[in-house]
Amino acid sequence: MKKEQIEGLIEKYNFKLEETHISWVLIGNNLVYKIKKPVNFGFLDYSTLEKRLEYCKKEIELNSRFSKDIYLGVSKIVETQNGLNFDKEGILIDYCVRMKRMPKERMMDVLIKENRVEEKHIKALAEKIAEFHKNALTNERIRQFGTVEVNKKNTDENFEQTENGVGDYIEKYQYESIKNYTNDFYKNNKELFEKRIEDNKIRDCHGDLYSRNICIENEHKIYIYDCIEFNERFRYSDVASDVAFLVMDLENYSRYDLSELFLKYYISFSNDTELTNIMDFYKIYRAYVRGKIAFFQQNRQEARKYFDLAFGYLPKKFKPKLIMMCGLTGSGKSYLANGLKKELDAVTLRSDVIRKKIVGMNPYERDLSDFGKGIYSKGMSDKVYDEIKKLAYESLRKGKNTILDATYLLEKYRNSVKMYMKRLNIEPIIVYVNVDDKTASEHFKNRKQERGVSDGRYEIYRKQKKIFEKPDNCIMLSAKASLEENLNIVRGHLS
Repeated sequence: MKKEQIEGLIEKYNFKLEETHISWVLIGNNLVYKIKKPVNFGFLDYSTLEKRLEYCKKEIELNSRFSKDIYLGVSKIVETQNGLNFDKEGILIDYCVRMKRMPKERMMDVLIKENRVEEKHIKALAEKIAEFHKNALTNERIRQFGTVEVNKKNTDENFEQTENGVGDYIEKYQYESIKNYTNDFYKNNKELFEKRIEDNKIRDCHGDLYSRNICIENEHKIYIYDCIEFNERFRYSDVASDVAFLVMDLENYSRYDLSELFLKYYISFSNDTELTNIMDFYKIYRAYVRGKIAFFQQNRQEARKYFDLAFGYLPKKFKPKLIMMCGLTGSGKSYLANGLKKELDAVTLRSDVIRKKIVGMNPYERDLSDFGKGIYSKGMSDKVYDEIKKLAYESLRKGKNTILDATYLLEKYRNSVKMYMKRLNIEPIIVYVNVDDKTASEHFKNRKQERGVSDGRYEIYRKQKKIFEKPDNCIMLSAKASLEENLNIVRGHLS
């Protein structure tokens, strides 16, 4: 099929089109026709008419394991005197899968976005998937797909196929960190892969188990469809890989509550308690695959989201540190931040500089507005803190230790950073510098002799003190201590 022929079918039958990198999906009032694109990606080959027919039949056969009544058969697309038609006499153009149309409003991804997925749905879905995995085909040949060698072939292929996206779709640091973690995991966990094989956890799975391929009419009617039919290597896998895909997908929507529920219920129904030992590995793999697909589609924003998520699943040792300075003006935060910058070879994001950059001021130009006025208004502060966290996110993606040098007086600003970094799964380390009135006053006197970017003054310090919300779970330092004393305390927490 050619794109212009697809457009002709859409016009003739008033179809709606949904397009992926491998299919054209024509959506009618009651029926859906799924047409395979004549493409060859190496891991997928639909390049000939014969292969497309073979995979249409295979798709129906495999998906009947989940939702038999959705798949109605293979249809012919033919050229007649009246143009293109389905299942008529004429010149054969192509084949497609004919399906019953599912209600779009009950698709799981739609339900997630509208916050309509309930615990009863998750429980029923987990039970259905656990039951499917229990009965899914396994044999000596299928079990071989659980070996380190086959898994490594899959991940090596991912890294090779995305190498051209490094620096644009995925940061070099992320790419190398994920690759290093993956290869280290194989070296250190060969026995784990072998144990999963011995326990018969390698089966003929779904292979593409995420919310867009699930329809939840209610807890009694759940349809799963669109499994991988084009490559056994992607479908024959550890059941944990199937589970990890859906867990990752829910977390991609920031629904960690649903992912925890699903995993809890799946383990309960399957009694597969050891699956958690390999879950993060497969979540990284699955997120990376989705990033790769977005890369193929040249969807930069989508690819970066998935690659960020994969990076976020890595252990802490593969990730840079995020330090959030906290405390009143005059406490010596910036002095300490500068010491930490040298210690950690870090990027420092200073609110005083960013605030003035936003309004087009020279950083050393003074603004003596009263507390909460002018460039220090609440609205302006919101913009500054929003900009800092965005800059920090990009810095961390590049693998750079990052220091946020600002007062962070209010808990809402600190929480905002924590939430924003959730995808990268980097928890800010809060360093709170406690200062008394006398020490602050002395600092301001000394500051008058220096040329700096801060507009802080003792009267501002006093007003900040009235609204300051002291942080919990922080590294608490004293403004009276020397730089080296405070650095030693921080070193002890970072080691």
